[in-house]
Formats: sequence, C-alpha cells, structure tokens
Amino acid sequence: MDFTAVTSAIDATTIVAAVTAIAAIKILPGVAKWGYNKVIGWFGG
Repeated sequence: MDFTAVTSAIDATTIVAAVTAIAAIKILPGVAKWGYNKVIGWFGG
C-alpha cells in the first residue's frame, strides 16, 4: 500500500497548524489588549 498521499496530507496539515499557531501567538497579545480595552470601555463608560 502507498501511504505517500496520506503522509503528505498529514505533513501539510501539521505545517498549516504550526504556522497558524505561530501567527496566533504573535497576534494574540495585540488582540487581547484591544479586547481588554473594549471591555473596559463598555463597563467604564
């Protein structure tokens, strides 16, 4: 049996997941700060 297609699909998915995770880690601090300010704005007036 040839598992090349399966393993390559898994590799691609893993790479995409890793890149997405890295991007999320880089973006999250800014998003968290923005969200925090939004919530404080709602409650703080």
